[in-house]
Amino acid sequence: MGLSAEKIDKVRHEFEYFDSDSSGYLDSNEFRLMFKVIAPEASRKECDEAFAAIDEDGSGKIEFDEFLEWWESNWSVY
Repeated sequence: MGLSAEKIDKVRHEFEYFDSDSSGYLDSNEFRLMFKVIAPEASRKECDEAFAAIDEDGSGKIEFDEFLEWWESNWSVY
């Protein structure tokens, strides 16, 4: 399927918005804030499980490529 360049730019903008310290990745606190916006009914456990699943390399951080892959798989209709 793949996202259009315009959609990727939109996702990057969202990623950068929640990357509050401009580190280039989302830490668990930044991700938790973002997750509560897109899935307000989710529990903290669900959020932590999502973080662990997205953090493919186990770095404790979510880089944009990991985030984009997750977004495309789960939220690309938005």
